[in-house]
Amino acid sequence: MTNIATYDAIRAIALRLVQEHYPTAVAAIIGGSFATGRQTPTSDIDLLLLFEHVDCAWRDTLVAEGRTVELFGHDQGTFTYFCQEMDAPGGTVPLAMMVVEGENILTGSDAYARLHALAQGIVVAGPPVLQLDNVQRRRYAITTGLEDLVDSRHPGEALAMACQLYQALADLHLRAAGEWSGGGKHLFRRLQAFDADVAAQLDGALRLVASDLPAGQRAFEQLSAVVLAPVGGPLLEGFTLPAPAHWRA
Repeated sequence: MTNIATYDAIRAIALRLVQEHYPTAVAAIIGGSFATGRQTPTSDIDLLLLFEHVDCAWRDTLVAEGRTVELFGHDQGTFTYFCQEMDAPGGTVPLAMMVVEGENILTGSDAYARLHALAQGIVVAGPPVLQLDNVQRRRYAITTGLEDLVDSRHPGEALAMACQLYQALADLHLRAAGEWSGGGKHLFRRLQAFDADVAAQLDGALRLVASDLPAGQRAFEQLSAVVLAPVGGPLLEGFTLPAPAHWRA
């Protein structure tokens, strides 16, 4: 079995990589699993590099000393744009989280302090408030998805729909409360940190669909009612979604 590398060993690999190949970086922040202590034997090194100026932001994947490294290259302007214009409207700010949760392994520049203050401000401000039409679409999607799940008698189809409902319910529960969401494993982590009870119930409901379909269907019905109640409950009749007038060939 592969041993889990220590943080000090990972930090040393990242520092050598930066010194040898990116000497103009003014900050290098280790984020991701190694920053939060959740690393596994095969965890990548997530490394955000800050420069005084880049012609364009970039992302690269490489292998350094046998370890996969995910690199994110930015200056403060591109970092701000990606956080505020690309990520935040969807309810997630992974780059800002990397800076807030991570460690800068370079010293001697005040650029990191400015970047950290910017990232902290973005995270603390929270995501954009969900607009009414957005909430309505989410309510409708969850209501119809739940109906499909409850009506299903095919285990494979039911599990596929339950996975879709898991994401929709978790994301809505977070966003309706003004909390940042996430994708994949980060969605579960955000939900668990915000509402451990709902996270446990949602996890249990998904597992039940795979092992005891009727029980899983009931569990999703109960949890959907809990999540939808604060935003107006289920929605079917009366839902309308007009397309923009210019959507025509």
